[in-house]
Amino acid sequence: MKIDKKVILLVNLEKTHARDQGRELLDWLGRHAVVVGHNMGGTLDLATLPEADFLVVLGGDGTILSSARGLQGRELPIIGVNIGKLGFLAEFSIDELKEHFRQIMSDQTLVTRRIMLRCHFLGSDRPDDYKVFAVNELAVIADPPFRMIEVSVSIADEHLALCMGDGLIVSTPTGSTAYNLSAGGPILMSTLTSAVITPMAAHSLTFRPVVVDLDKPIIVQCRDNRHPKAGEADKTDQVNFGIAAIDGQVTAPLKSQDKIVITRAEPRFLLVRNPRQGQWRLLNTKLHWGKLPKYSFNEGIRNQ
Repeated sequence: MKIDKKVILLVNLEKTHARDQGRELLDWLGRHAVVVGHNMGGTLDLATLPEADFLVVLGGDGTILSSARGLQGRELPIIGVNIGKLGFLAEFSIDELKEHFRQIMSDQTLVTRRIMLRCHFLGSDRPDDYKVFAVNELAVIADPPFRMIEVSVSIADEHLALCMGDGLIVSTPTGSTAYNLSAGGPILMSTLTSAVITPMAAHSLTFRPVVVDLDKPIIVQCRDNRHPKAGEADKTDQVNFGIAAIDGQVTAPLKSQDKIVITRAEPRFLLVRNPRQGQWRLLNTKLHWGKLPKYSFNEGIRNQ
């Protein structure tokens, strides 16, 4: 029996076998719901999608991240169907989507509401309205030649720290299991409304990741640790000292006078969870978190 729910299918056509799988899934969705849009015949403008109840994304975690940003604040629940490598956000296989489809369409408790970061770039050479959402994180990293950089961090008007090293990550709870985790940051429950500030290869043993609420803005600024030689003009405001990377997909150069004001975005990132999974089970099955080492005992020694 067909369900009276409107769905849109977005397929990452660059993935291997994605076209064949996309056609098969589009046909199946058309027999079980009302398909109001898809990109199997060309591009799909996420900013001008028709009214729908769900966006089915066939791809991987990267496809979900770019789709969430492309919605530009529209709160449309995303169902991630994994044909990528990890599938941490894309929790469903095609078979699992079909198996749980009726429950997904009717059970609103499966829709998780997650925060995004609103990153406002300020600088003399930037338009005042240069803003972008981050689903996972904003990372400030060194620009070529990849020397150590200094990144100043403040909470509103209160200075927090000056990080010297490879850079700094400001992560959402969703992104706490991504770049933040690789840099040694903590794992947060995905529905919290906090952010993690994590240094990368900090040149200090005292700089450790911190978890902060987002009631006040986080302000990040690259600082120049180079000084002009005697007789040379100071042109630090014209030189790039770092790169801001949003979700590892969008980048922008940073000069020494540039600031990034990070706040909690008003719209939420809506992600449909697999009823068979939970965040902690995902950590166990996908990242092997909490699993014991594979002990190997010599029977003779063990029995002594």
